[in-house]
Order: sequence, then C-alpha cells, then structure tokens
Amino acid sequence: MASPAISVNVEQARRMAERFVQLGWQRQDNARPAREEPPAASTDHLIDYFFYTSMLLFDFKNMEHTYPDGTYIKGTDVFIALCQRAMHRNPDWFTAQNFAALSDEDYLRAFSFSDDPSKPDVIRMPERIAVLRDAAKLLLGRYGGKASGMLAEHPTLRHDPTTGKPGLLDVIRDFRGFDDPLYKKVFVFLKSLDIRDIWKPADPENVMMPVDYHVIRMALRNGVVTVHDEVLAQKLREAAPATLEEEQLVREATLEACHQMVKFSGLTTYFIDDIYWLVGRSCCHYNRPPRCGACDFSDCSVQPAMGYTCPGKCPLATHCLGATDEAYKTLLEPAIVTQYY
Repeated sequence: MASPAISVNVEQARRMAERFVQLGWQRQDNARPAREEPPAASTDHLIDYFFYTSMLLFDFKNMEHTYPDGTYIKGTDVFIALCQRAMHRNPDWFTAQNFAALSDEDYLRAFSFSDDPSKPDVIRMPERIAVLRDAAKLLLGRYGGKASGMLAEHPTLRHDPTTGKPGLLDVIRDFRGFDDPLYKKVFVFLKSLDIRDIWKPADPENVMMPVDYHVIRMALRNGVVTVHDEVLAQKLREAAPATLEEEQLVREATLEACHQMVKFSGLTTYFIDDIYWLVGRSCCHYNRPPRCGACDFSDCSVQPAMGYTCPGKCPLATHCLGATDEAYKTLLEPAIVTQYY
C-alpha cells in the first residue's frame, strides 16, 4: 500500500540481496537440538502438528527457560520445546479429537515445564486455548479432523481458474488462528511442510514472506523500508503504542521489501525469512544493542543454523544502513498487541 509516511527502498533491497548471496549460507538440517524435534510420526500427524503449532506463533517476547544442565532458550524456542515434549508424551496430542476434549487445566499443564497448570511458561494462554479449540472444531466439521484433508482439497494458494476451486488462502482464514490478512502464520505452517517435502502448493509463485516482529525490525534497521514520517519514526524508536493503521503500513512495506530481496537475490522466500529471522533474534534483537561491530557470541542462533563461522559482528553490517546511521539503528517494530505474530 503506497503511503507518504513509509516506502520501500528498492535500491537498498538490491544491496541487501547482494549480501545474502555473498554469504553463501545453507541451512543446517541438524542445527536444532533433539529435544526440539517432533518424534517420528505419520505424515498426517506431522501436518497436524505444524498446523496447530503455527497458529500459536504469536507474542513470545521475554519468554525464557533454563534447563537443569544450564541450557538457555528464549522466545519461540520455549514454545517449541513444550510442544515437542507434549508430542513425545502423547503422539496424538496434536489432533482435533484430543483438542476438542481437553480441559483448560490439561492445556495449561502441557505448556508448563513444571507440569503445574497454575504456572504456564507460555503467556496469553486463554487466547491460545480458544484458538486450538476453534481449529479442532472446524477441522472436525469440514475436513474429517485432519489438516491434510484441507491441503488435499485446496492444492493451490489462490483461486484456481481451471477448476473453479478456492485456494488454500481463501479458506484457511476461517480458522481464528490464521485470520491474519498478510498470512504470516499460514506461511510458517507451509514453510515447515515445504522444507520437509511434505506439501508444496501447485502455484509456488504465490508464496509470501511470513512477516513477524523480527523481520519488521530487520527491514527498518537495514533500510529496505524507509519511514518518512518523523512522528511515526520516533514512535517506533520509543516503542510507543502504535495504531492498527500504522502497524499495517509498516508491515505491508516490509512484505514488499522482502519480495524485492527475493527477486534480486534469486533465493527462496523461505530462505530469506530464515536469514532475517535468525539475524533479527541474534544480532539485532529488540532487547539489547545491535551487534553491528562487536559481539560476544552469546545467545546466537545464526552460527549453528547456517554453519557460519562468525568474525564477531553482524554478518549483514557491511550493507545495512543501521550499522552506520543511528536514525536506522534505533528503530523498532511497531508496539502492538496482536495474534498475527
């Protein structure tokens, strides 16, 4: 959406794409700890697992956990570790039949490392429980209780003019957990299936970047998105509450900038998402100063995920505007409470 307040810097998107290609990264399949991987399961069970976990991917800021062996995890990793634990304990946990039958206490206990329903380690649990129950009800009513049934019925993302069938994006927003107009969690779900060769859309040209707060922050600080409205820019720097309209403008510009980087780099949308998300939660985190020129290597997701030997500074600093300009470096994602990301 064009706006005098914000725009995409196409030339900077080209420069960032150039850096992505220079790095020559490849995602390491064995990077995630064993406790964070789902157990061996049927394809239908894995599709259900990623379907349900993806719709809960919102607002993990400031969540953290330390295991007895001293291993520290944060944010999304806390949530994923609990989901893996639940599936290891009960391979049928992530099914519509199970979610339709669970009590609130059952849900709360599953998302507590101590198994204490009064002390869940995931925030906003009432909303998450409502999302899971809604999804279970819809799957049972429309697709025999299986997300794989929905994928089989809608093999394209957009409306298929040859068959007249609606695309997956036309129907999946009926689920409360996937009602984001920019489809962030939908494409996290589909990305999980794609990288495991479980399911790919018949129209891959319609794949979209799953834009969350790490991706937005990276786009603003890298300079591929330019904020022209200084009032809005200052609001972002101060993490002052943003309006829905402001958040939408920033997020739509970020989505377009990411698609420009896909075009210029020749890399896949999902791989650029990997780069931005990993660097955003490691080198350019919201809760500490950016590691543009110096890093102590602590709490790094980039090196193990990409097999990267870091020289001690952000790998994107050579091309990032925020590495040398405080006006970009100090920008943050819009401060807003949402279920979209």
